[in-house]
Amino acid sequence: MEATVERFEREYHLPRIKLQTVFSLVVLAVAIHILLPQIGELRHSFNAIKRADANWLPLALVTTALTFIFAAVALRAASCRPLPFVKTVLAQLASSFANRLAPGSVGGLGVNERFLSHAGGMSNAAASTALALNGVAGLVVHMSALVVTAILARGDASEHWPRPHHWQVAAAFALIMVIAGVLWRAPRLRSHIIPALKDGWNELLEILKRPAEAVVLFLGAAGITTSYAVTFYLCLVAFHVHISPAQAAFVYLGGAVVSGVAPTPGGLGAMEAALVAGLTHVGIHDGRAVASVLTFRLLTYWLPILPGYLSLRSLRRAHLL
Repeated sequence: MEATVERFEREYHLPRIKLQTVFSLVVLAVAIHILLPQIGELRHSFNAIKRADANWLPLALVTTALTFIFAAVALRAASCRPLPFVKTVLAQLASSFANRLAPGSVGGLGVNERFLSHAGGMSNAAASTALALNGVAGLVVHMSALVVTAILARGDASEHWPRPHHWQVAAAFALIMVIAGVLWRAPRLRSHIIPALKDGWNELLEILKRPAEAVVLFLGAAGITTSYAVTFYLCLVAFHVHISPAQAAFVYLGGAVVSGVAPTPGGLGAMEAALVAGLTHVGIHDGRAVASVLTFRLLTYWLPILPGYLSLRSLRRAHLL
């Protein structure tokens, strides 16, 4: 198995991942799914699951699938290439699988870079620039949405939000993960991250001169963010959590920021803690918060793994990776 992992790393330019790393991720996943219910009290979490309205979950699964479609739309616009749409969607699934193997979306970027090179005929430098543009557009949309929903959520909230005594545990864990992520990325800021952001910003200024392409790019980026936020809200509705859509979106967007900084693949652990802390902070302090978050992560983190792996194999056989 270790030989397979090493071969995968060589082919997709991923950092080295040893079996002990995979084992650590499994342990972290188990710990999160065991310990989080303690914050919301295990008994209340089980009761919330029993009372859940599962009719909302198929719709949440559809909105989860839409994230990959919008991701394909955004990538096609950023690359300015007529990439085959279905194959591009499969590449986004494969990218999500690769992101489960390495933190910081490194795996997904490697897969998309190879896809742009093979399917779009782009050089590595041009592919990297397109990915930087895609990332900056997504960042602009995400942070803009965070500001807007913060204003709307504040208007929806009561004057005094309750402060359950357990919420600080999840908040503290999320904060620790953010600090660890910042320290982990510090050496790469000057050499990789800042230059990529500069390239992406310059390309963004250029694409704004072509309104039609810019609209498609931002629609794709907005579609990804909106689909995830709607999926989160549907999970809350399924567990009878009564907060406004703006509050739900704000909690998700804040959790996604923590997830993006955390030094674990897909923000594993950090996002769960941040979402639970956000929900308890706005007054959902029983098992419904934990059950909703774990269901959301089941749909958006765990379920895409198998389709992503199959997509990666399919693209590899088609010589598109």
